[in-house]
Parts: sequence; structure tokens; C-alpha cells
Amino acid sequence: MNLAPSIGLGSVLAIMALSGCGADSDGGPPNIRYGDSICIECGMIISDERFATATIIDGDRGNEPMTFDDFNCQMIFESKHTELTITDRWSHDHGSSEWISMADAWYVKSDQLRTPMASHIASFTTKAEADAFAAPIEGQVVSFETLWKRD
Repeated sequence: MNLAPSIGLGSVLAIMALSGCGADSDGGPPNIRYGDSICIECGMIISDERFATATIIDGDRGNEPMTFDDFNCQMIFESKHTELTITDRWSHDHGSSEWISMADAWYVKSDQLRTPMASHIASFTTKAEADAFAAPIEGQVVSFETLWKRD
């Protein structure tokens, strides 16, 4: 249940500007001020770097980042805003907290994994890292293509 008020894309972009998020000039991942920046979808403060994600859209001023506190928020936002042109997606490697391109990442889904908005999903740079993390928590390792099917 989304308790955040319904807001338009213009309001989203204004919130983003005020929350201190900005894309790198080369179109890479955004800069997020953890504990201060706000999730574009649910309005909660983004505080756990391991689960923060970003969708980069082709906006009026070039690449514009939409930042999220959890994979669920990112998927919900994108499904509600199909009119947007998406140029890239980013998540953090769960172990190192480094930004990684979502298209190249591997994901672990496990009910034992506690995430900000209950996606139960963590991202990893390599399949080997995902496999090692998944084993003790009975996790399922999936590619981006499988995960993004919105099942």
C-alpha cells in the first residue's frame, strides 16, 4: 500500500532537485546523500546504500536521475511512468556498496533478506558473489532480465 500522496512528474523532479540528487556529468550513477535524499516513489529517506537504486531518464535537461530506497519502489515508479525514456538503471553491489549497472548485475531474492520496502532483493557484481550470498539464506539467484519481468 503506497501511503505517499499522488504526485505528478513535475513535482517528482522538483523533489529530486531539493533532495540533493544529481547525475554525474558523464551520465553515470547519481550522487545520493544518504539520510537526506528522498525516494521518488515512496517519499521515505534513502538511508541504506546497499539497497538504493536509480533510474536515469532522458529529461528536459539531459540525463535526470530518479532515486529509490529499494528495488520495489523503482519497479512501481517505472510501471506508473511508461512515458519516460529510460537511459540507464543502477543499483549497489550488496557487498561493496559500489554502483553497478543493473543490466550487468546478478540478484538474490530471499524472504530472509530484509530490505527497506520489502523487495527482498540484493544486487551483486558477479554471479559467484550472488551464489555465495544466496546459499545460506535459501536465496534464488536471477539475472536482470528475469527479475525485471515484474512477476
